[in-house]
Formats: sequence, C-alpha cells, structure tokens
Amino acid sequence: MFPVRHHSSNTMKSLVVFTVFFHYVAGVCYFPVEYQGIFATQSSVSSLSQGTMHQYSQVTILPDAIPVWGVCHTKFENNVILRDSTGGEDCYRCFHVSLHSGNVIQIYTEGLNKCYSSETAALLTCPTLHAIKTRRVSEIMLYKSRSFTQDGLIDRVFCPINGRFHFTYDVNDGTESSVECPEPSSELSNCPRGSELQLRFRRCSFGELNMSLRCLGDWRGHDGQRYLALWDPAVTTHNQPRYRCAMYSVDPATQKVYLSFSIDATCTNHLHGPWDGYETMELFPLTPPSPPSVVLTTACDFPRWTEGAWQHLLIDARELFALYSTNQCGEDEFTCIWIKKRAVNVIEYQMGVSPSKVYNASRICSDDVFRGQTWKTQGRLSPENLSGCPITGEYTGVIPDATELCARLSSDCSDPQHMHYTVSSCRNATEVYEERDYRCLGQWSEGGVMYTFTHRRDVDTYECFAGVVVNPNEIFIIEAGTSCQRGLQPLAHGMKLVRQATCSEIQARMTSTPPPEDPSSRPSWWPPTTKNPWVKKNKQTPLPEWNNEIPRAAHSSGSDAPHSLVTSLLAAPLLILLLAAS
Repeated sequence: MFPVRHHSSNTMKSLVVFTVFFHYVAGVCYFPVEYQGIFATQSSVSSLSQGTMHQYSQVTILPDAIPVWGVCHTKFENNVILRDSTGGEDCYRCFHVSLHSGNVIQIYTEGLNKCYSSETAALLTCPTLHAIKTRRVSEIMLYKSRSFTQDGLIDRVFCPINGRFHFTYDVNDGTESSVECPEPSSELSNCPRGSELQLRFRRCSFGELNMSLRCLGDWRGHDGQRYLALWDPAVTTHNQPRYRCAMYSVDPATQKVYLSFSIDATCTNHLHGPWDGYETMELFPLTPPSPPSVVLTTACDFPRWTEGAWQHLLIDARELFALYSTNQCGEDEFTCIWIKKRAVNVIEYQMGVSPSKVYNASRICSDDVFRGQTWKTQGRLSPENLSGCPITGEYTGVIPDATELCARLSSDCSDPQHMHYTVSSCRNATEVYEERDYRCLGQWSEGGVMYTFTHRRDVDTYECFAGVVVNPNEIFIIEAGTSCQRGLQPLAHGMKLVRQATCSEIQARMTSTPPPEDPSSRPSWWPPTTKNPWVKKNKQTPLPEWNNEIPRAAHSSGSDAPHSLVTSLLAAPLLILLLAAS
C-alpha cells in the first residue's frame, strides 16, 4: 500500500423490519438493504519476479442471493445458509456474515470448496466465535465498490484517526533491518476531508511521496482489537493492493496511535496486532494551536445532561475552554449551537448559519441564524436509564405502498426497551423479506406527533419513527430518517397497525387463564396529561416561535460533528456558542 509496494513477499429502503434474537427462518430468506450492492473481494495474491500481484473479483449481494455462492435459504443470527443448485444438485454452505459499515462486510466460512447435501449438515459447520477468534475458519473481506442507489456511490465514512500527526513508518517484509522512515517527520491527517487520510512521507529511505487513503469503516473485532478498512482510489494496476485492512490502538495518556497493516485486502495475512503487521506506523499527535485570549479568560460548563459520547459528538468534560473549538484541520470559527434534551438518551441540535472568525455573540447567536434550520438527532452511545418502547404487545398491518406485504410490530415483553418488526408476504407469513431489531433510546411528543429515536442493532445505525396513537389498539407510524424529520403526517401517509395481543395475552398463551385487560389503558410511555391530537392536518408542523424558544445570553464552544470533538461550552441548557468544525 505504501511506498515500498515493490517489495515481494510469500486477500430496500421501503421495507422496515425488526429482528427477533434467535429467530429462525427456513426455506426463504432475504438480505437487508444495507448488505446489498456490488463488492470487490481479493481472489488471489501471487509473488512474481516483478513484485506482488493482487487480483480482485466481483461479488454482488442481491436481496435474496449472492449469485456466485447461492440463494439465501436460511438465516440464524449472523449465520446464513446459501443453497447452490448450479451443479445440478442442491449444495448448502453456511456463512457467518458481519456488516461493519455500509462499505465493509466480513464473512467467515468453512470454505467455498466444501458443500453439503442438506441444510442440517450445513448448520453443523457454521463458524463459531471460538473458531473465528482462533482463525480456524476462512475469512472473506467484501469492500463495496458500487451501491444500488441511483448514483451508485458508496458511503462516506468518518476516519477514526482524527486530527494531525507526525509518524514513523516501517516495512516488515524480512528483506532488510533498517526502518524506512525512522524520524517522525512524515505527516498524516484527515484534512480537509474527514473521510480520507492524507499521508506525506518525508525523510524516508525511498524519498518523498504523497498519497490519499479513503476510510471505508472501522469496527471492534471478535478478538477485541480495533480494525480499520481503507481504499486507495489511485491504485489502477495489479501490482499494488487496492484495499487494505489495519489494526490500530490509541494510547489514552499520550494520544499516540499505533497502526499496522496486513499485506493485502485480508484482515489476517501478516497482521497480528496494532504493533505487529506487514507495515507499521507510530502516529504522534501535533500540539494544537493556542486558542484566542477570549477562550483562555472565559470559564464554561456543559449542561450536565449533555455530557457523554453521542453518535457524532463527544462532550467529555464540564470545565473547558470557553467559546472555542477547532476541526481536524486546525481551522476555527465562532458560531452558535442550539441543543435540546428530548430524552435521557436523545438530544437534538441546530447549528447557526453565520459563523465568524471574530466573537460577536449578538450577531452569531441572533434568532435569525437558526430560522429555517432543521434538527440533527443524536443518540447516546452508552444509554442509561432506558425507558420502554412506545408500543406494548403485538401489532400487524399492511405496507401502504406494497399491499401484498404485511408487517408485524411487537415489543419484547421480557425486555421492554426492544421492539421487533418483520415484513413478510401477506399470503405466506413464513416468507420473511427482512427483519430488524431496534432498541428504543427515547421518545417525545411535538406538534401532535410522537417521535421515537432508536438504535438498530443488527446494522448498528440510528433511525427515527414518527407516530400517532388513535387509541390503545390502533397506531400509525412512518419513517422519519436518521434525524427526526418534522412535518410528516403519519395519519395520512403512515402505516396503520392494529393490536392483536397485549403482553399479558402473549404471556397467557403459555398458560390456561390469561389476565383481563383494562380496555381504557394507554401505552405506558404516553403522558396522561397529553391532549388527544389525532386530527388530520394538511399543512406541515409549524416552526417554533423563535423569540420564545431561544434563551438569551447563552454562550459556549464545541464543534460540529463528526469533524471534531466538542471541547467547550458555557453553562446554558439549550443555546450555546461554539466554534464549529467545517
């Protein structure tokens, strides 16, 4: 991947579904839309006299099949059995599939050269976590090269190595004992794009070189290590690796980063730890520039309810510099952020639209800088004091724009923070098209609509739903995006769901005498003082009255996620002044 590449050496948005843990679907199964697309995978690596040759092949994941491997037959947790009939007889193989980002899928299998004549026999070969940790099964890395969206573009992913660093660099190919870049004079940063690492090799044995690597995703592996997938868009020949897998570790005391790379596109070949790989780097963080004097002379606190790690925000201290923050490029500007607490584990914020290099609170925090802005919703990464989901029991309905599909929404009666939603054929309930599993982080009522923010656990994403409750037995829901979109009309355009059973009735199915239900009961999450808002409206939810909503003289500092960490805030619960990351 790096300068010594010549060294040779001996890899359906419209369907909304919640999954039930240990749910078993036989006979037909489907891949979630997040898994679908066209992927590159390493097919071979060979050492030649001219250097190493890296060959890639294409793998396409369709809703119900991976054509080169088979048709989706059975799913069980992260395991999927594919049925291949191309040889004239049915052949079954089990794969352990993990989605690490929209661009990276990691697959473990006993081997593509083995197959079994029955589903039962294939199930016995599904990779176990022990086999994966000890590397006793084959690994296949899939890197998305094209999505099924209209533009075909892959996701932009923020690099976990954030900021500016000097680094040393060494290649461990066994051909020499010297370090290629022994001095920390080379430079690395994810600037100006937070999704790309820019590397400038300086004072190295091979001379000087500039290169750019695009981050595809990072994850914690089954072995507890942090992994990072990278793509080099400049590689067009086979004598250089186009995709790379790396391990990294951050020293919490010094913030020094240890980074090592495999020799190819796998996460196993010549990669043993953050300090032990085919190529290794030590990254030394650069000291940030001194903040303006106004920052040093102003004390500020975060509101206590904002503290912690959120999806794209890290509010990590209460006593910090005032009014100031910088992005990963070292650029700074003053602006305002308006934060609202929606639930213990949900906040929303808006950024002012008139940033300035000079601090002027009356201008950059005026009402006008927020007018017309939309809320960005953030969920807490380590939720605390979780409340129940906004539904209890089991509900069913028909997908509004696909009436041949039926939906089933149910709460986990033994674990009320989770709800499950499945979409299947209305004629054959065993034909499940997609499943999803959601953990509810919090909900609130606004403009006659209840918003529920959730963490989708099967693909590690966050989603919002807007709904109305007509009565305890009838609800309407509609998707509201990753940030809770306002102005939606669940009653007019959402899906109607009718309750089929309460939790007590579900539990009573296992007993002979179910307890009676109070017909006047409301869902536990619905505030008893809330007025009945269920009147259809043709207009969108009105914007708030800004002069009444925004408190006066509220100042703070921080950064706009995901480009930097929030670093300072003055004591104000809703509207705070900060320096935004660009």
